[in-house]
Amino acid sequence: MFNPLKMAGDLKNVEKMLKPALEEFMKDSGFIKKSELEKLEKRIIELEKIINK
Repeated sequence: MFNPLKMAGDLKNVEKMLKPALEEFMKDSGFIKKSELEKLEKRIIELEKIINK
């Protein structure tokens, strides 16, 4: 018989297995998180201000 609660638990376990693999794939493919990109952009702006003084 179909048990939705068991299925939800199975999906959670699948997510736990796939998440590290997906993060590794995205890292190797050149994708970055938006928060990391924003930090780098702020740093670039700070460095440009220092250089242009």
